[in-house]
Amino acid sequence: MQGHWGQRPQGLKSFELKSLDLNLLTLKEVFKIKIRLLFSKFGSLRFIGHLDFLRVFQQTIRRAGLPMAFSQGFNPHLLISFALPLPLGMVSVNDYADITLETEIPCAEIVEKLNAVAPDGLLIKRAYLAENKAASVVAVADYALQVREGALEEISHAIGEIVRAETIVIPKKTKKGVKDTDIRPDILGIHIDDAGIVVMRLSAGSARFLHPMLVAELITKATPSAADITRLELYYPNEAEELLPL
Repeated sequence: MQGHWGQRPQGLKSFELKSLDLNLLTLKEVFKIKIRLLFSKFGSLRFIGHLDFLRVFQQTIRRAGLPMAFSQGFNPHLLISFALPLPLGMVSVNDYADITLETEIPCAEIVEKLNAVAPDGLLIKRAYLAENKAASVVAVADYALQVREGALEEISHAIGEIVRAETIVIPKKTKKGVKDTDIRPDILGIHIDDAGIVVMRLSAGSARFLHPMLVAELITKATPSAADITRLELYYPNEAEELLPL
């Protein structure tokens, strides 16, 4: 096979060339490194929306000088995806983002480089190889709800009612509008810990998602503040249906 770069090699038809191009693109995708970042979001960053936080994350990565991979097409962008957007006003203890690198770099160095340029309110805690796509597998989230002093007896009674209920039907906003929805199957557990904090385990994924504000309102019998809720952890089910942190 003869020919120079940019010229069609002799004997190859156009559909064969397209097949070669696609194979080269596939090989490039295979050899890219998928990294998961474990991070915390807090402070003033809790008050910016998901798209603005994405921009903050992109700027941090650029400043860190990581060998990032870009999407294909006319408008290439950094390959970043978050496991689950954090509701406005909330803090996260363990949150997750997947990034894609063109070349290998030690995970400890990734953490060091990012934290050196990260803004206040963003802390990268760990980096490791991603074995799956976080946004596709996340299914459950733990939240902590801070309640007012002296209300634990009332709160405990409300939690008992929720746990014993077979159905809890409320108006819920969906893609098709507002409709009555039974949210009880998505309340996987509620308890009060030794510090008097209410811990809620709720469905949280692309298939099923229950907003923690809805459950907090049932517990407190009042309109809750997002500032009183912290997302603690995100989980995915393994093959044995055991819940594991991302």
